[in-house]
Amino acid sequence: MEEKMEKDPAGRGEDSREGQDQVKGGFFSSLIDIFLDPSKVFSRIDSGLKWWKAFIVLAAINAAIAWFSLPLQIHLARLNENGFAEERVQTTIDGMQRMGWTGMIIAPIGILIVLFVIAGLVNMIVNLVSARSDFKKILSLVCFTGLIGTLEQIIAAIIIHARGIEEIESRAESTVSIGPLALMPEAGGFVAALMQSLSVFQIWYYIVFTLGVAAIFRISWKKALVPAATLWILGVLAALLTQKLSGMS
Repeated sequence: MEEKMEKDPAGRGEDSREGQDQVKGGFFSSLIDIFLDPSKVFSRIDSGLKWWKAFIVLAAINAAIAWFSLPLQIHLARLNENGFAEERVQTTIDGMQRMGWTGMIIAPIGILIVLFVIAGLVNMIVNLVSARSDFKKILSLVCFTGLIGTLEQIIAAIIIHARGIEEIESRAESTVSIGPLALMPEAGGFVAALMQSLSVFQIWYYIVFTLGVAAIFRISWKKALVPAATLWILGVLAALLTQKLSGMS
């Protein structure tokens, strides 16, 4: 007994050692664990894993995607599905070509704003049901789970370039969905936005996010569904808005 107390003076036994094991590793381990064993990432976030490190990864990836997407955007402008005057189309393309690097700067800034808005909204909801609510922890969770959605963007970009940009004949063909939207290629409007939000990676993201909120803030998964469901609804509305703006561009 005395020997055991010397090894564990606080008297917490196996639970303490198990908790310490859960938080082993750090940022680089979390980049992998968020996909393979997210519970480890939740423990690290609860122990102070910083959000800005994951944001740097998100920013770098989105900047690269913005750059590699430029040829696709120029090609879609040339298709001129909205029937704009040729002078307007050419002016738009010239602007894209001149300001290509701007997208690499704007993308990370836009991502940062979105992450802060999401974290603020989730923080307000979690604060209603948990005294442990912490904006920085929520922001860290939002950043790390955001890597799941970013993986979908990377795969979509690879598929588009593998198909060949010049082979795309409409804006609809430029959309890659790893989910039910792929079975409804002609869908548009709200139905398309809804199906897009139910892709494999989006469902994966919402599940991990829900489990993360529940684990970090010690609430039931049912209560954790509330902020996740709120984000899902906003995601559908954002996709619908993007469709409208793309149709007007």
